[in-house]
Amino acid sequence: MQLPTIGFLGAGAIVNAMVTGFCQRAGDVPYPLVVSDMRPEACEALRRKFPGRVSAAASLQECVDRSDWVVIAVWPQAGEEVVRSLRFRPEQKVINVMFDKTVEEIRTWMNTEVKTMLHMIPGTYLAFYPGPIVQCPATPEAAEIFGHIGRIVNVESRYQAAVFGSVTGLFAPIFAVMDRVVDWAAAQGVPVDAAVSYVTGMFAAVCTEACEKDREGVHTMATVSTPGGINMQALELLEKAGAFQAWQETLNPIMARTAAGIPRD
Repeated sequence: MQLPTIGFLGAGAIVNAMVTGFCQRAGDVPYPLVVSDMRPEACEALRRKFPGRVSAAASLQECVDRSDWVVIAVWPQAGEEVVRSLRFRPEQKVINVMFDKTVEEIRTWMNTEVKTMLHMIPGTYLAFYPGPIVQCPATPEAAEIFGHIGRIVNVESRYQAAVFGSVTGLFAPIFAVMDRVVDWAAAQGVPVDAAVSYVTGMFAAVCTEACEKDREGVHTMATVSTPGGINMQALELLEKAGAFQAWQETLNPIMARTAAGIPRD
């Protein structure tokens, strides 16, 4: 059976991660990959990195012409101009990863009504880890393909997808927590390399454990600790400082930006 060709409009960090995931972690399903970007050097770098798997299109239109699935991953500010400039085919399947655009919007920019269209939220971790990929609406064909590089999380509405899109804004703060803890450990006299190894490894292990839990399991991990133990002490001190509430409150303005104009129902 001939595998469908996946084309990427844009060659930024997200596309790099997805392409790397397909090439390095999904070799048993060698989907042909075509990359395109306003910066030819970005496409050429991917082609050289994965010869035989990735080809660089000379233009965005060439990428569309050669693809069965088209992933729109250009800068959101340029999204409308780019999509209006391209000619799609009715049988094509289109995936939008622009965080602040809706499928309904993009349809009005296209020259034709395509067969399948959905919104997707991937992450840069897909280069090395099968992390979550949000899709809306649930699309079995897309899940079959992209399930080779990540764990598909289906949501019913674009607003719900925006909720998870907002949560991705916590990537840098999570790294910042690790960064500050490393600094603290080093200030206590621990070698910096050892501090980095332990702190990042501990966070990775704890997160891996959480991934095996349901809602009740995660809640238990977050709230139940040995009375009088250091975990309970840390929980109480951070709660008193308003740390957990601050994380939730941080998400509100991010959600306002991510879901701007997207109805809740």
